Amino acid sequence: MRIHRHRLLRAFALAGAVTATVAACSPAGSGDSKSGSKGPLVVARTVDLDQLDPAVATAFGSVQTLQLVFDTLVHTDANGQIVPGLAKTWDTSKDGRTLTFHLQQGVKFHNGDPLTADAVVATLDRIRDEATASVVRSNLLGVTSITAPDPATAVIKLSKPDGSLLNSLTLTGTAILDPADIKAGRIAKSANGTGPFKLASRTQGQKTDLTANPGYFGGTPKISGVEFRVIPDENSILAGLRAHSFDAGVLTDPNVVSQVHGNGLKVASTPSLAYHTLMLNGRRKPLDQLPVRQAIACAIDRKQVIDTAAAGQGTVTGPITSPGYKLSATDGLPCAPADIAAAKKLLGGSGISLKMLVMSGGYASAVNEAQNLQAQLSKIGVKLTIDQQPTNVYVKRWSKADYDVTLALNGGNSSPYLMYARYFAAGASLAKPGGLDSPEIAKLLGPANVTDTAQRTTAVTALQHAMLQQSPWVWLYTDNNVVAMQSGVKGLGITADNSLRSLETAVRG
Repeated sequence: MRIHRHRLLRAFALAGAVTATVAACSPAGSGDSKSGSKGPLVVARTVDLDQLDPAVATAFGSVQTLQLVFDTLVHTDANGQIVPGLAKTWDTSKDGRTLTFHLQQGVKFHNGDPLTADAVVATLDRIRDEATASVVRSNLLGVTSITAPDPATAVIKLSKPDGSLLNSLTLTGTAILDPADIKAGRIAKSANGTGPFKLASRTQGQKTDLTANPGYFGGTPKISGVEFRVIPDENSILAGLRAHSFDAGVLTDPNVVSQVHGNGLKVASTPSLAYHTLMLNGRRKPLDQLPVRQAIACAIDRKQVIDTAAAGQGTVTGPITSPGYKLSATDGLPCAPADIAAAKKLLGGSGISLKMLVMSGGYASAVNEAQNLQAQLSKIGVKLTIDQQPTNVYVKRWSKADYDVTLALNGGNSSPYLMYARYFAAGASLAKPGGLDSPEIAKLLGPANVTDTAQRTTAVTALQHAMLQQSPWVWLYTDNNVVAMQSGVKGLGITADNSLRSLETAVRG
């Protein structure tokens, strides 16, 4: 068997490019927060860490935090290319069905246990176990075995070539765990990773403290730690930044972002892969009827949602948000969006009542989006009752598909297959909240995961068309990921997938 060896740069580059824009200038050092130049870097955000198990974490706040504590076999760099993580090199067999990973030497978990290939085997087998209820299990359905021929080598065998497997292994859900923690059943109770920061303390609903890991294989972070503060209102985050109480703040409200000026503040922003969507529970009547779902999709003016809820700062999107695919946002719908007459005809002239689950405090535009959609859909006889819930309640109900319709901000991926296999593939780990069993969509997901670029592009085009035609959800828009900060903070940015891994190399001036 001939082997193709990939020897990539051993720099641990950050995922996604960021564009920094200085909103205002001030004398050097005046932008420092009251936390002090030697204390932890204080980051304010509206979301909280609600889960310590990376395999099941779905909330942005949890994923954003856990990716600093745990690490994955491979990372993505600023150009979206796969680069080394816990694996320094890897080999792909000629037939594409065997991947061999060669691990970094001397890596230790935060408790001092050494990283060996047995950890890779235990972690990935745990994800593949249905009992784990991992949100990334669907990404590993093509894996037939994981073995460790020696402590520094892990081998993954596949039933067929998988064009998205390496991308899957960059996700926080596949972060490598200590086998001792898995065996003891304490993954959800502690956070023992190999990442650049260690979990020091956690006060639910208030803050999470991380300390720098001096033994991190990618180099000790330049800051002593990170303190994530939970601030429910983004206007309060901005006020705290202006008062120099925070070093940085994660912002989702364009109206607040537009006010970031003065007091030595600046902004880092990048187009997001995540997408705002109205998820329809196609297992409940009357949404189990295709014309009803299509009527809702046809009635909604996406641009009006953007103008009303996001101050015009967004881009109408279809299912595929990866910049590698330029596709029509509406090709596949039976009628043009905002066509009220056509939507009424599809609905059959009878009114329906639905309850809409909405997260409060998760992202700034949610309630405004809900109110706008409520008004728009009333024009075709759809009565939406808004059911507003805090993040922890929302996530539990969303996971159980305990809703008629729900507003969601779902994470995107450069791989369309990874974006939607977890919802719509056979055996999908998030099939329940996905809300619809569609043989048409499931059939097209496989070809969207081939290794041939031209074939994959053709398949992805067909996949998007089918998703819009089936209308399991109504895709609304994408926006930007934004982090505001004091002028003295250097090297901090936020990526297209909402990551703050740049904290690994950030400094406070």
